[in-house]
Amino acid sequence: MSKQPSGPDNAAAWDRLAEPYQRHVGWPDDHLAWGLRCPPEEDLGLVSDVVGDARTVVLGCGGGQDLVALARLGAGPLTGVDPSSGQLEHARQRLSRAGLTARLETRPATDLAPLDDASADLVVSVQAFDYVHDLERAFAEIRRVLRPGGVFAMSVLHPADLSTEDAAPYGWHTPYHQQQRDWVWDGLADREVALRSWFRSPAAWFTAVTAAGLTVQRLEEPVAVDARPWIERGWLDATTAAKLDVVPGTILLRARRD
Repeated sequence: MSKQPSGPDNAAAWDRLAEPYQRHVGWPDDHLAWGLRCPPEEDLGLVSDVVGDARTVVLGCGGGQDLVALARLGAGPLTGVDPSSGQLEHARQRLSRAGLTARLETRPATDLAPLDDASADLVVSVQAFDYVHDLERAFAEIRRVLRPGGVFAMSVLHPADLSTEDAAPYGWHTPYHQQQRDWVWDGLADREVALRSWFRSPAAWFTAVTAAGLTVQRLEEPVAVDARPWIERGWLDATTAAKLDVVPGTILLRARRD
């Protein structure tokens, strides 16, 4: 079981980013959005067959957008887990405004100790596992809390997008298989915020999930859909939106505990 190397503290970074991120960036909560220009859940059907009345855990729930979106799909009861207490405060406010309740736990995906064995029908993570270093421990915890037959579904950024330039012809600037990357979010908070991410290939995700004893049912690199809503809401500009017509931006995975 590997330890996270010393470096940027992602939980502290997201505490610092929580307020400006939720005010200026955010994420949709009117539908379950798996990624930028990613097909909506109503088209993907990644969890639609199991979400109704499912005891659902969202890992890396951030400001609660995915909790609200899953509640709209009929999930419940809901548990949100995130290492950032600042993000979870926004989740509490969002849930309250929506008239919803959820159990919220301030902890990393690698330590779900308050959750009982076989207590979840569905575990979901949207664009959060890129911040998790110890996949062995995290997926062991996911398998533990899932009931037999339970489903785990996740989305992460695609390393091909992160390894190439944003402007055509999208040349490579970072080796595709270089997983660990330190970067700085500048211009959002009152000062630069350092973060550390791990961007893995579809094959690496498949290997990690199956090694934990879960059976992969779907592994996809979806074709980008209409860019206009993402541009209009300010999540993409015309240049970065156009890139996703050429370079895959999201990895989707669904697995089952047998």
